[in-house]
Amino acid sequence: MKPTVLVIEDYEDLRLAIADALERNHYDCDAVESPEDAIVKLRDHDYTAILISPRLPIADDPVVHYLAEHRPGDVAKIIVMSDPATPTGNCRGLLEKPFTNAQLLAMINAKA
Repeated sequence: MKPTVLVIEDYEDLRLAIADALERNHYDCDAVESPEDAIVKLRDHDYTAILISPRLPIADDPVVHYLAEHRPGDVAKIIVMSDPATPTGNCRGLLEKPFTNAQLLAMINAKA
């Protein structure tokens, strides 16, 4: 079974580019626009990594709240895609925008 990544990115072009890069590198990918869409996916799927481009501070993000309440161990699967000043809390790490495909894959493959 291929590893599966959930991508939450509101900019369609970037969301599709990330999904394409992951699929070309043998990942399954669910790419959604909003935290609400992500929560629907999280109810039915387990992910290797969860990429979030937060609209709010990560501590206030609805996906983080959902995972903390329903699947606390999965918070460590979150990779925050943002600028270097963004705090990541208990998430796996920060992927600074803009990033390369190599940086994306390295972060996903890094151990939590």
